[in-house]
Amino acid sequence: MRRVLLALFTLTFVLVGGVVTQSAFARPVGATALTFPVTGTFSTASGVPGVAFAGTVTVNSFGVQDGQLTVQGALAAADDSLFSPFAVTIPAYATASDDPQSGCSILITTGGAFIDAGFLVYIDGGAQVTLSETSDPAAARELCRVVSTSARDPADQQALARALNRVLGAI
Repeated sequence: MRRVLLALFTLTFVLVGGVVTQSAFARPVGATALTFPVTGTFSTASGVPGVAFAGTVTVNSFGVQDGQLTVQGALAAADDSLFSPFAVTIPAYATASDDPQSGCSILITTGGAFIDAGFLVYIDGGAQVTLSETSDPAAARELCRVVSTSARDPADQQALARALNRVLGAI
């Protein structure tokens, strides 16, 4: 009976510990959304000439798709009559700048993305956003180390996405 109780206690501790760990990395209440401007082309169907648009991407998280770092978020056009905001996954690249005074700054550059959401949208490449970790010098060094490692070993994009999501959660 003691073994069963011990096993149940251990299982409960592990489950509760997992929930606490995940919530520690959650975005703080009232946190500012990370957004960046984008430009592109919008078309109602294949073969229909597109129109240029400007808009924003709101970053929800970073991920990896087909071995490539991605920005996962929502695309909204500045002109609401073109299309309503919708979910997007955009290829991205990260480069680190380790400054002893300001900590680590990560420049996220998006690549071009073609999206078929019942209409066609092409997001131009080259949009950029900067993430910084300045409040904790050790965390800043670790973030720069992860970005530098992933630049040398492109197969290690999952570690990069996790590190960027931690910084995103702290914004």
